Amino acid sequence: METMQTIYNMLIEDTGTHILDSGGDSNRHWQKNKKKSIKDFINEPYETIESDGEYKYYSRSLFHHLNETCEYLEQETKDFNNWVKQDLYNYDNPNGRAFNCLYDAQDYLINRYDYDFSTENTCNFENDLNQGVMYVYNWDCDIIALSIHNGADCRGGYTDFKLFRIDESFHYMSTEVDEIEVA
Repeated sequence: METMQTIYNMLIEDTGTHILDSGGDSNRHWQKNKKKSIKDFINEPYETIESDGEYKYYSRSLFHHLNETCEYLEQETKDFNNWVKQDLYNYDNPNGRAFNCLYDAQDYLINRYDYDFSTENTCNFENDLNQGVMYVYNWDCDIIALSIHNGADCRGGYTDFKLFRIDESFHYMSTEVDEIEVA
């Protein structure tokens, strides 16, 4: 239940508003998700077939996908957050501190696990997820740092990173289909 609750908390995390974000008054993911209980997420279908009028496509619940493929690592996340709070000398940061952001999460994982970690954002490739994520990974290591996109526009509105152990099906974010038939 700890993983499920953490993912739910991430999905409703207020990532703020900005005049350049196209979310309007209530169209950001976190604003829509806050209207749902954890039971609403549990009861939503894993996959649905959507239509934009011209094309039909699968949409996969991010909540279900993450709960099936990830295990929240509370102590690892605490260790990362403690590392972020340290007064680190960081060339890219004029304040000399690390942040809970993509490249500092990458730096932390590289130093912690001695792998070459890469970064990815699901907005950069075709996938079936109904909400975007940004993550730091190395497929030879089963630990990732994950942030959920809760804004309306993929340029901003990301949650704080949390660390998870993943299984090999995490990176299967698309359903291969030649043609979708809808009655």
